[in-house]
Amino acid sequence: MPNRNGSAPCKRRHIVLIPGFGGFDALGRVNYYAGITELFQRWSDANPQAGAVLHYFDNLPTAAVVTRAQRLRNYLAKRMARSEIRRDDDVILIGHSTGGLDIRQLIWDLRPDDAKNAQIRVDGGRGIEAEDLRHCFKKVVFLSVPHWGTNIAEWVYRRAALRKTVIATLRAAFEGSELYLLDRIEAGLADGAAALTDAEVFLALRDALTEANYDCSRDPSRIADALEAASELGLYFREMASDFHVIHDLTPESHSREPSPAHFPCDQREAELELWADLEIDCLSYATVGGRAFTFRSGCPAPMFNLTNPLDDLKVAQAYGQAADTDISYRLCYRACTGGPLGYPKGVGKIARVLGPRPPEPLELWDNDGIVNTVSMLWPEGEIALVQADHMDIVGHFRLTPAEMETHSAADEPPPASRSYDILRSTPKFERQTFEAVWGEIFRFAAMPDAYRPAATGLHKPVTIAAAASGTAVMNTQVNVGQVNTTGETGGLEAIRQLALALAKLERAKPLLEASGAADAQPRE
Repeated sequence: MPNRNGSAPCKRRHIVLIPGFGGFDALGRVNYYAGITELFQRWSDANPQAGAVLHYFDNLPTAAVVTRAQRLRNYLAKRMARSEIRRDDDVILIGHSTGGLDIRQLIWDLRPDDAKNAQIRVDGGRGIEAEDLRHCFKKVVFLSVPHWGTNIAEWVYRRAALRKTVIATLRAAFEGSELYLLDRIEAGLADGAAALTDAEVFLALRDALTEANYDCSRDPSRIADALEAASELGLYFREMASDFHVIHDLTPESHSREPSPAHFPCDQREAELELWADLEIDCLSYATVGGRAFTFRSGCPAPMFNLTNPLDDLKVAQAYGQAADTDISYRLCYRACTGGPLGYPKGVGKIARVLGPRPPEPLELWDNDGIVNTVSMLWPEGEIALVQADHMDIVGHFRLTPAEMETHSAADEPPPASRSYDILRSTPKFERQTFEAVWGEIFRFAAMPDAYRPAATGLHKPVTIAAAASGTAVMNTQVNVGQVNTTGETGGLEAIRQLALALAKLERAKPLLEASGAADAQPRE
């Protein structure tokens, strides 16, 4: 559509934010990408010539990567069919965690030699050509993406009974109460284990549930918002219960006959990189690494975390040394991510710079951000910046930020939700200055390439990766269809209850351990 003066419309740059595992745009007042709109507004006001438009894509939480990629494809095709995105516009895809695998799968599915995806029909109108979509893809930004999988996915995959019970309990607690009280869910999860920690993941859940509570409201608008939030939460839990195939796509070794991009064999990875080169897609990656809650032998894989081993539980329950200011959510996730089948990937990219404080070196196979092993984030092409942060810091959940009070104060309004949460409380603390620096770079890279100037702080020297010790596996990225091994694991609510009781005992015993000098040293396997 021409402008009012009859000239052709100016080129726009569409920045599309794609969520990761458990992904959503917003559940009630809880946003996946926290604080990004505010940063974008300030940046866009200062750079109106960039012509940037920000989009939030709402994906399925735990569906297979191929399903999530198809949903992303249809989302973009609809925007093109409605002229929200024009053929000559630029599309910049930004994927966090699993969202990065969704992007890789999308681009692979739209390759020129794939006839089944040559045309995408949406809204009952004429089909959108795959070539038109490919033509728009100019840049990709990866945030903490498990390009070769992650050990914590293997840990979750092997505990199918426990996983299914937790999801079923969440869904039943939600659907069984008209008030959606958080204590119902906490009790169902772990017999009150949430009371042992101030983990802010429960604050996020409480805010989402509070938003869905319309029982005492007299405001029609409030009731409508609550009904919408309740339906979103109900659908969210149903989708998790019915389709959890994404866990197969995130393990270091494939457990599916249709491998995700994390399991592409070497020849397919080479073909993928050639496709990106042909499409002239520029790439920028941010790899994240959290503070070391545990340490292991250099160059060696860590043993897998055994949930039913009291010694492993003890190390997770205690918080001392470098892990003194972390919460149990971070320590549990970090430990589960250290050990597993992930080997040193072949063909990883090199870290060009460090943004923010320089992390410990060398970078180990077991180093991770609480969810993804850092060596798995090193995409072979484009620039890679290393950031010392946990998995959710990079998308804005690095501190508890209360929302501003509403201008009106109806007596039946729920308490204001928070704008962000410290989902995984890791150390050292991720600073807002680093957060703003990361996203300022992203916006410039996406919409003002001529003004893009990467920042580098800390020591200006290459980041070293620990050499693999003799006998340590190197990943060949070949497909290996395996079976679940649940030997020695206790599934269901009993396992959760036992863990809760063990953690309660350990929490009470902690002062005695510290007095005896057990907490003098950094935990080491």
